[in-house]
Amino acid sequence: MKIIKGGVTAPKGFLAGSVSCGIKKSGKTDLALLYSTALCMAAGTFTTNRVKSGSVVLSMERLKKGISQAVIVNSGNANCCVGKKEIKDAEEITGLAAKKLAIKNESVLMASTGIIGRPLPIDKIKKGIGSLIKNLSRSNGTNFAKAIMTTDTVYKEIAVKINIKGKIVKIAGAVKGAGMICPDMATMLAFFTTDAAIEKKALKQVFEEAVYDSFNRITVDGDMSTNDSAIMFANAAAGNSVIKKNTKPYAVFLNAVKFAAKELSRKIVLDGEGATRFIEIIVKGAKTENAAELSARRIADSNLVKTMIAGGDPNWGRIAAAVGSSGADANPWRMDIYFGRVPVMKNGTGTNASRELLLNIFKKKEIEIVVDLKSGSKSSRVWTCDLTEEYVKINAEYET
Repeated sequence: MKIIKGGVTAPKGFLAGSVSCGIKKSGKTDLALLYSTALCMAAGTFTTNRVKSGSVVLSMERLKKGISQAVIVNSGNANCCVGKKEIKDAEEITGLAAKKLAIKNESVLMASTGIIGRPLPIDKIKKGIGSLIKNLSRSNGTNFAKAIMTTDTVYKEIAVKINIKGKIVKIAGAVKGAGMICPDMATMLAFFTTDAAIEKKALKQVFEEAVYDSFNRITVDGDMSTNDSAIMFANAAAGNSVIKKNTKPYAVFLNAVKFAAKELSRKIVLDGEGATRFIEIIVKGAKTENAAELSARRIADSNLVKTMIAGGDPNWGRIAAAVGSSGADANPWRMDIYFGRVPVMKNGTGTNASRELLLNIFKKKEIEIVVDLKSGSKSSRVWTCDLTEEYVKINAEYET
């Protein structure tokens, strides 16, 4: 596997475009289109929030058949909590895009991100669609990644290539997300493309497993969005033999998609609103997967832990308290805690770890926290970031 340039248009047969249609007050690009020149096998995962954007509702319905060809994305407006109009607007926008692309309405998906509770400026979007389609190009992968940003400070994309029985297959992705990030899924939009030929069921399984092992491992602030969408398109342009489940090519392809998804997940956490630290939390030695999961997520979502790290204060007692309040089956007299490789608690008792050494660990950009429950063989991992004054400032002024 090799990392390459090009973003979501690196795989053969994919084009992207972006324009500014006036949704964002800044005048930055706010409408994007990702399009395959051939019909694709497609898979998606979406927010589990019961309050869903009309864009999510439309895309979920259309992806039931596992076939698609394009997705139109607007940023700056969530198209959510404005009544049934939001679904009608999504249908009208995708219908116009489909007409101009000369493809079927149901093969166009939609994703939205931004402020909740304001109707989409549909007339502005409709005026921008013509220019958007004229802007389609293989060179616009990065511009697509930039157009879907909201509070992100950097665009996030990746592309890799692998060899499947002598054929070069490319896999790429672009995401947006910096705040309102909480597993199941993390306000996150993610779009993946591949020119691989792959069975519909195999693609669905690959993508769900990759999302579970990446985007569902991250949390920035414990708040779940109404708009989370992750979608993958496969157009078979690479000319490889069709990838089937439980084969060697399937394993190679799965590994590459997981790699891309994990890299993009890390980029989201590193760009967390106001974040200065990337934190990996590992809980091992649990009796059950659920116990490991509960403990890891409780630590990651603890504001006391996150502010502790923001302040560079190695107060390991907050980790122990988080595990104890998680609801997981944990024996406090057996538990060990490590900051990096340095033990700070052994068998429920603090160690004499050098404070100077710990302070130096907490100055690093990336910090690892390990909790060993010593009660079994199950483990879990979650990625998060610190919580700073800048996070409060950004979200206190989000609408203004």
